[in-house]
Amino acid sequence: MRAILIITLAFAALICRAQDKKIDVGRLYEKGEEAFNDARYQEALSIFNKCLQENPKFAEAYFSRAATREQLKDLQGAHTDYNIYLELKPNQPEALYSVAILQYQLGKYEESKENLLKLLTVPPGETTKVYFRISASTTGKNQITTAQSGIKHQVFNYLGMSETKLKNYKAAIVWLDSAIQIEGKEADYYVNRALAKEGIQDTTAMADYKKALQLNPDHTAALHNIAVANRTSGDSTSSMDNLEKAIESDSSMLYPYLARAYQRMEAGYFKGALEDYNKALEINDKDAEIWMNRAIVKEKLNDLKGAFSDYTQAIELNEKFEKAWLNRGNVLSKQGKFKEAIEDYTVAITFNPEYGYAYYNRAIAKQKLKLGTEACDDLKIAEQFGQTVSEKVKKEICK
Repeated sequence: MRAILIITLAFAALICRAQDKKIDVGRLYEKGEEAFNDARYQEALSIFNKCLQENPKFAEAYFSRAATREQLKDLQGAHTDYNIYLELKPNQPEALYSVAILQYQLGKYEESKENLLKLLTVPPGETTKVYFRISASTTGKNQITTAQSGIKHQVFNYLGMSETKLKNYKAAIVWLDSAIQIEGKEADYYVNRALAKEGIQDTTAMADYKKALQLNPDHTAALHNIAVANRTSGDSTSSMDNLEKAIESDSSMLYPYLARAYQRMEAGYFKGALEDYNKALEINDKDAEIWMNRAIVKEKLNDLKGAFSDYTQAIELNEKFEKAWLNRGNVLSKQGKFKEAIEDYTVAITFNPEYGYAYYNRAIAKQKLKLGTEACDDLKIAEQFGQTVSEKVKKEICK
């Protein structure tokens, strides 16, 4: 009898400890939520990790950890956590919306569309999460709503943006029409619809940009796109004015700086173009094209060392960037480093065997090194690939 009593007490103690453990995980989760709400995201992540170590099926901890990882810019980790949560709680509206927005950010447009369409078919659930809307053509975010306070037009908007990214422009316009029908005072929706219209060369795109500016005179994307349209039509003054307004409206947006830099470069205002490319690289230093364009400006300003450095950075970001190899070869030629220049021209030709201009420049460099026969051969190949060669150059090289 005593042995049975001891076993019973021991079993009861185990149950108590198990219950305490569950309570501890719940309290731990609450602490994680507190840390998240106080913007102590690294601490929150550590706490949610512990929660899931204790209870790997704690669904809410996956959802909260996903939101935390988003704040810490670990988008792939957040994507994984949202998907685990949806396996545990299929068709939960808030999770479907969260993962769809994240998938759009990650460029997973088909997956984003699939979850948004699913979201339209499921009943609403309890939610307290605040979302931020992302414009199709700006880096900024605007606070909007919770998933239960009139989200349908937001879903239509994201469906429209996803279809635009997938080049399904007509479908995009239909979704964005629906978004505008529900919420006709949202400037972003008109800009997003204009972008879709541009995909099918719909001339009413400009009217949408102008409508966006009526609703929000400082709308950066609308100002930028109108500026681009004005430049294309030859109205450079209006274009520059709109770019200035776009930059004043949102100094974190990349494209107005790039557009203004291009216009300044065309106008011969190279110092101004350099300033804009400097700013653009502060915003995004992973784009090889921006590095190359800044290198071109530096070359115009006779900063050959700086140009060489920028071309090199462009090549490091995109090894097959044939124009960067060619341009770096030109910088080396200007410095009298013809042997190194020939090496760069050769790489450019390797990536583009029909690069007539590279053959032409390599011919000039070889001629400087008195490699007459090889230079003449390159010149002939350059002509075969459409490069114009003057009679004077032919006579000088192919003697």
